[in-house]
Amino acid sequence: MTEELDKQHAIERQKTLRAGLWLVALLLVLGALFFAYRFVTAPVRIAQDTTESAVETVQETATKVLSVRHVEVASGRRFARLADRAHDVLITHPVSAPEGIAERTFRAANLRGAQDRVCEFTLDFGAGPVEVFAAADNDGFATNRAMGGEAERQVRMVFVSDAGALGLNAQTGEDGWALLWRRRNAASKPLDDATAAKRAMDALAQIAKVCGPEKPGNP
Repeated sequence: MTEELDKQHAIERQKTLRAGLWLVALLLVLGALFFAYRFVTAPVRIAQDTTESAVETVQETATKVLSVRHVEVASGRRFARLADRAHDVLITHPVSAPEGIAERTFRAANLRGAQDRVCEFTLDFGAGPVEVFAAADNDGFATNRAMGGEAERQVRMVFVSDAGALGLNAQTGEDGWALLWRRRNAASKPLDDATAAKRAMDALAQIAKVCGPEKPGNP
C-alpha cells in the first residue's frame, strides 16, 4: 500500500515538474518574442520620434521667422480694408510685359507669382520720390482656390530709391491681414514699425487710386 502511494506521489511530482517546465518554457518564448518585437520596431519608433521632433523644430523656426519679419500695425482695421481693396485691384490688373532683361529679372526676384500684373507709381515720403512696384501673388492665390482651400492673399510692395530697395508684404493668416518685411530686409529692419506701416498703408491706398478699374486703360 505504501509503495502504491509512493508511486502516485512520484507521478504527481513529475506532472507538477513538467507543468512548471512548460510554464518556464512558455515565459521564455514570450520574452524572446517581446524582445524581438522591440528590436524590430526600434527603427520605426526612432523614426517616429525623430519626425515629431523635426516637425516641432520646423514649427518653432517658422514662428521665430514670422516674429522677426512681423511689422506692428497700429491701425489694424484700416490696414485690412486697404489690403483687401489693393488685392482685389491687383488680381484683375492688366498684364504688362517687362521691358528688357533687367525688368524681367527684377520682377522674378521681387514680385514672384505676379503673372506680370504689376502696378507701378511714385510716392514721396519727404526725402524725394520713391518708385513703388506692387503685385499680388496671383499664382499662389489661383492654386489655393483650385485646390478648394482658403486662398491665401498676398500683396508684395517694393520701394526703390537711391538708397536701395525695401520690400514689405501684406498677407493673410489665421488672424487676418498682417504686414511682414520680406526675408532679405527682416534681419536689418531698416525702418521702425510705425514708419514701415505708414509707408505700406500709403502704398496700399495708392494702388486703388492709380491702378483701380476706373482708371483709363483698365478694364
